[in-house]
Amino acid sequence: MKVNFTKVIYGFVVMALYLMIGAFALTKFWFLTDQKNTGMIIFGLVVILYGLYRGYRSYAAAQIAKNEKDDDE
Repeated sequence: MKVNFTKVIYGFVVMALYLMIGAFALTKFWFLTDQKNTGMIIFGLVVILYGLYRGYRSYAAAQIAKNEKDDDE
């Protein structure tokens, strides 16, 4: 299973976007407002966790592709 380099880069970019969206949700509704919106805090944490999961999947795919390339040589 060969993974395209652009697919790995895309995975890391999407991970960064999820992390930024989650951080923004936590920052905006946790620190910048007086009202604590529990739903947005949960949303921010879930989005950050999903972003970390996407990053792990991209990293694992890159390692598999690297190992297969090393085995082919």
